[in-house]
Amino acid sequence: MRKIKLLVTICSYGETNLRLLQQIIQTYRSMTMEVDVIVLSEAPKNLGPEIRVVVGLPSRNPFSLPFAHKPIFAGNVDQYDLFAYSEDDIGVTEVNIRAFLSATDQLESEEIAGFLRYEVDESGRWFVSEPWGHYHWKPESVRRRGDYTVAEFTNEHAGFYMLTQSQLRKAIASGGFLRAPYNGRYDMREAAATDPYTSCGFRKVICISNLEDFLVHHMSNRYTSQLPVSLASFKEQIQTLIRIGDGVHPQTTLCEVESKLWSSGWQKSYYEQPREEWLQMLPKDAATVLSIGCGWGATEERLKQRGAKVTALPLDSVIGAAAARRGIEVIYGTLEGCFKTLDGRRFDCVLLTNLLHLQPNPGYLVEHSSRFVRAGGALLLHGINFDRIPWFIRRHYGSGQFRKLRTYEMSGISTCSPGTVARSIRKSGLRVAGVRWLNHTINQRRIRGNLIPLGRLTAREWVLLAQRRQQHHRGIDKGFE
Repeated sequence: MRKIKLLVTICSYGETNLRLLQQIIQTYRSMTMEVDVIVLSEAPKNLGPEIRVVVGLPSRNPFSLPFAHKPIFAGNVDQYDLFAYSEDDIGVTEVNIRAFLSATDQLESEEIAGFLRYEVDESGRWFVSEPWGHYHWKPESVRRRGDYTVAEFTNEHAGFYMLTQSQLRKAIASGGFLRAPYNGRYDMREAAATDPYTSCGFRKVICISNLEDFLVHHMSNRYTSQLPVSLASFKEQIQTLIRIGDGVHPQTTLCEVESKLWSSGWQKSYYEQPREEWLQMLPKDAATVLSIGCGWGATEERLKQRGAKVTALPLDSVIGAAAARRGIEVIYGTLEGCFKTLDGRRFDCVLLTNLLHLQPNPGYLVEHSSRFVRAGGALLLHGINFDRIPWFIRRHYGSGQFRKLRTYEMSGISTCSPGTVARSIRKSGLRVAGVRWLNHTINQRRIRGNLIPLGRLTAREWVLLAQRRQQHHRGIDKGFE
């Protein structure tokens, strides 16, 4: 039987990962397949006589180096069965490659079996690199494909991808593969490693029923202290997906929470950490709390530890199961569906963090959330301060992506503020009790030797506390329109 022929291109800028690169090359060369390795570099590297090093950047931007693999693939499309692109610190095994081939035979024509990275900390604990911030599983994407159960994860970048010869031909024919270096949904380095999925008509699917066969090692382990999700907790999310596929767990998404400005830091995190600024403003005697737009439940768990009974409307039914495992009462569904389920219930405090600006009508969400605040209760809102001086100026002059902030349709963002949401708060029968401006990160005025934050002029975020008077006004607690 003829051996499988694999062409591997490895992007290696500088010499930081030179030792890892040599280990990776040795692993490829020890495989039972027929493997050729080409290293892409900005400068010459001596990696031995059998390793071809292609020197040069596709453009003046040093981040463009990953794009150098595309013409190499296209020029060799007839010569190999498999094509792999990799960064110079991604450890791939023959098991990974064989698993890819096995899954490919059972996937739909527009699906590509993808990989996820893991890192190992000093104690030997494994963490998964892709789940952080706004990246998440798509609950509706769970499918059965022959022997495999697959699902889609919104972070398509893993520093490594593979294509069969047939898939590469389709990618080239799509017109989206042989592109000049560009920034898109991902930055330039990541765009080159993801555009088979983002620009060529394919979808990356993860074979969740055989997860470990599709894990590749990010050998530098450089982000272990920053990665929120251990492999153990990630496998719990996988089990939730399997249950969705089996029809025994809800398949729901609360609302749209991803803006169209992918490079911004204004996304809603699924792995939100408790913030002392929020906890300090939350009434300490709140016995019942409703959290709207709950992620993995870390903040809600802190409130539970303070003695509150917490009810949460999770961002989706996968991350909601993580909150449920912390002992949080979880209600699954869309915003409208959850509001109907909650009709008639009232809470000492309603919490809504980093979500208003991602809605087409923030006032609508404020008014409907306010309906669940009992007499004497509180509403705590957290948002992005789009009026801080640098952002306001860029918005005014339409600089870069800030131009898109002029409309929700262009950006997926509503530039709401404490001033704009206050109208909806008053309309709902509450009053604004206080506003705090947070995360001052530009030069501040010096007064008597102290640095003084300048409120909304310098802050990146705001927190607003609103309260309902003890006695209801007629009509406040009517049902939803």
